[in-house]
Amino acid sequence: MKVYAGAPAAARHYVEADRGRADDYYLTEGTGIARRFTATDGRVAELAPLTGDSYETWVAGRNPETGEPRGQLRGDEHAVRFVEVVVNGPKTWSLAAALHPDIAEAYEAAQDRAAEQIIGWLSQHATTRVGPRGGQVQVPLEVLEAATVRHYTSRANDPHWHLHLQLLSRVFAAGRNARPAHRRGPRLPGRRQRDRARRDGV
Repeated sequence: MKVYAGAPAAARHYVEADRGRADDYYLTEGTGIARRFTATDGRVAELAPLTGDSYETWVAGRNPETGEPRGQLRGDEHAVRFVEVVVNGPKTWSLAAALHPDIAEAYEAAQDRAAEQIIGWLSQHATTRVGPRGGQVQVPLEVLEAATVRHYTSRANDPHWHLHLQLLSRVFAAGRNARPAHRRGPRLPGRRQRDRARRDGV
């Protein structure tokens, strides 16, 4: 899992395929369009896809259709924009997908299903903080937004089918307007238990 904090323009590199802007491997391939989802209590719906411009607006915490800010926005380089999880599988699956279009189609569909399941599950179990400083409490999310971007190669240009699942850090909760999740993004359930298990070598 990766927490992205920084400029929306830099995050846009994940979805652009323009070689002229290349400063990392994501710009050399990919669809150039992100699929966008919203989820409430486990129910996932797909919204209109994001172009490069609307993706940058979305990452900035604004409505991608209207440009309206979602709550009070931070503009500094430390502002958390999204949390990313990469959905992929064994390298052999990508090799098979590169050779057989039917396998590629099935593999992409499986990754799409996995991403939607993750989005739905998090909309049911993730929480954020509300309340004044010093008196904040954890509350369930009411609306979670996410985007997916598909790529087909590794940094070494080997076949590597993978899906970037990005969970927007601006969330709706407690009947309020969009608000930032806490500093490390939406809190995932069971983190304390996972940390304890890691320390115990489980």
